[in-house]
Amino acid sequence: MMRHTTRHICLTLLFAAAHSAGGCGGDSSTSPTTTTTTTTATLVTETFSGSIGQNGVSVYPFTVSTSGYSLLAGYTSIVPASVTALGIGLGSWDATTSTCSLNITQNDAGRSGSTAISGNANAGSYCLRVYDGANIGASVTASYSVQVQHY
Repeated sequence: MMRHTTRHICLTLLFAAAHSAGGCGGDSSTSPTTTTTTTTATLVTETFSGSIGQNGVSVYPFTVSTSGYSLLAGYTSIVPASVTALGIGLGSWDATTSTCSLNITQNDAGRSGSTAISGNANAGSYCLRVYDGANIGASVTASYSVQVQHY
């Protein structure tokens, strides 16, 4: 009979311990959880190619989708070797009049293989202007490839 009573007491103590441990947590209500969604911007690389002569200009519109990220532009190639640099500028693009207002920044001596323009950009319509920065001789045509990276 002692064995049955001991087992009963042990089970009673075990149940009491489990029940009292469940009540030790204090307030059982939960606080609201805030979920933050982070959007990752996508890097866009655009390449434009063309040719210009002395005092020539070419314009390339593009769109930046995400504000606050870097924008880089530079030549990946310029030929012939006698043309050591070309002008490069960044402006606002007006799609209604198809005009590029060279009003943000410019570099008269952008060289192949280096970043000519860098900064942060807001979302919007932009244009890249390639021009002769007094580096193309008479009767010379310069061919180029220019790259713009933005988000």
